[in-house]
Amino acid sequence: MKERLNSFLRAAIIIICIIAAGFAAGYGIGMLLGGKSSECTVTLCQTTDTHGAYFDSLYVDGEANETSFANVASYLKALRSEGEDPILIDCGDIIQGDNASYFYNFVDTTDRHLAAEILDYLDYDVAVVGNHDVEPGHPVYDRYSRDLNMPLLAANAICTGGKDEGKSYFPEYAIVKRNGVKVAVIGMTNANISQWLPAENWAGLEFQDISTIAQEVIDKVRRKEKPHIVVLAVHSGAGNGEDGLENEAIYLAESLKGVDVVLYGHDHQAGMQVVETSDGRKVSVLNAGTKNENVARCDIHLTLKHGKVKDISFENSLIPMEGYNPDSDYCTFFKPMYAKVREFAGTKVGSLSGGLDFSVCVDGPSAALSLIHAVQLDATGADISFSSPLTTKGNVDPGVVTFRDLVKLYRFENTLNKVSMTGRQIKDYLEYSYDHWVRNDGPYYNFDSAEGIDYEVSRSAAYGERVHIFSMSDGRPFSYDETYSVAMNSYRSSGGGDILEKGAGIVPSDLEILGSYKDIRSLVRDYISQRGNLSPEAASNWKFVK
Repeated sequence: MKERLNSFLRAAIIIICIIAAGFAAGYGIGMLLGGKSSECTVTLCQTTDTHGAYFDSLYVDGEANETSFANVASYLKALRSEGEDPILIDCGDIIQGDNASYFYNFVDTTDRHLAAEILDYLDYDVAVVGNHDVEPGHPVYDRYSRDLNMPLLAANAICTGGKDEGKSYFPEYAIVKRNGVKVAVIGMTNANISQWLPAENWAGLEFQDISTIAQEVIDKVRRKEKPHIVVLAVHSGAGNGEDGLENEAIYLAESLKGVDVVLYGHDHQAGMQVVETSDGRKVSVLNAGTKNENVARCDIHLTLKHGKVKDISFENSLIPMEGYNPDSDYCTFFKPMYAKVREFAGTKVGSLSGGLDFSVCVDGPSAALSLIHAVQLDATGADISFSSPLTTKGNVDPGVVTFRDLVKLYRFENTLNKVSMTGRQIKDYLEYSYDHWVRNDGPYYNFDSAEGIDYEVSRSAAYGERVHIFSMSDGRPFSYDETYSVAMNSYRSSGGGDILEKGAGIVPSDLEILGSYKDIRSLVRDYISQRGNLSPEAASNWKFVK
């Protein structure tokens, strides 16, 4: 009798333990005993392309951010107060863009990186590498990765040498659990990085096409981890497969097997949709946009039975952050960091006797763009300079120039190169650039103009016949057969915007580099500082004609 009782107690204990484990896993008795299915919801929240919007830039930058991570902190606090425990994912381009990111990239290089501090404070789960996160160079993004208390993902950034050859430089994926649901987040960065940035910025790496490598990684994660949900978080725009490697998100969602959600970014265009795959599955696709204007939210509703997903549906939303005031606790916590950045941003560089109006930069020659040309020609001694407007918003007033003004004038960490081009290649380069400029086709940062030569551009002429070059600006004749030295930024010399290859017919890897220089923003600082006071004027070497 005693033995039977002991056996009964042991069996009862085992059953109780199984049931308790089932509840802990979020499944319930019905799941474990083959009865009723279990329903649950997992919430994903995404930010992307925040470009240094750590604080309200009214305090730090010349161009105010209406929203920042302080607003995101307020939204997340409200969400959590309602009992929600969202999975937080950032899709890249977070450590580049304004004075705060520049300061923690290049000035204060010993403290923990502010971006890592912020993501940790807000309790993010996963971060993804963006192309602009690679732009500051290995020392910066390697430090950012070390400082994060979460995985920084880029499964398609592959090591090209050493003991890790063929392996991913960053983690491929992360496993996050919520409400008993196992979520695999696979991260990928933009494959065009090697075309946009100097080789030293990504030394020892190659960036594989996301669509080439993604299915293999998804299958491996599905097989190894057996997740309920697979999220593909990519720093790629919303292309359908026809826009090259830069924009693939919709194509990925429609073509890949085993993906439930695609979070994307890069193109700064907020959006959300649910697409249908060729085999009839539904995939949720979201992009929060840029500068913390929105948080992209996906509520995933699941029906589970026997530990497997029997049904899945999505509720997508874009939450405008302008509706949430900056969180006071966040602002208090980061006040010391903000104070350091603000002091740095106010550092005097020099002065201007005339202002710079960025809104006129796409209308023709402008004082702002002519200043960049002057800096590039001065630094390199080149015959000709190519450069484009980097913003059409804001201005720099006459008077004292501070470092915050430099960020407005030159927003990116592009370095400067001097290259060799023939006169014919220069003509064809400008034809391609101005064809897009005149038709307003594409981003204005691909509308290159030139200084060092005198020319005019016909708005009404056909492609190939728009640009008429008269001479070098110093009076020398210009010849298609002559070879000239040309100053251009590293984005352009690496193939960015396709002007070099599709316009001039030069494969970027074949471009002859005559000299390499430091980042252009620093060169602008040096140029203004050395001269004390400048009187910027729009160039007179070119103009638009009918």
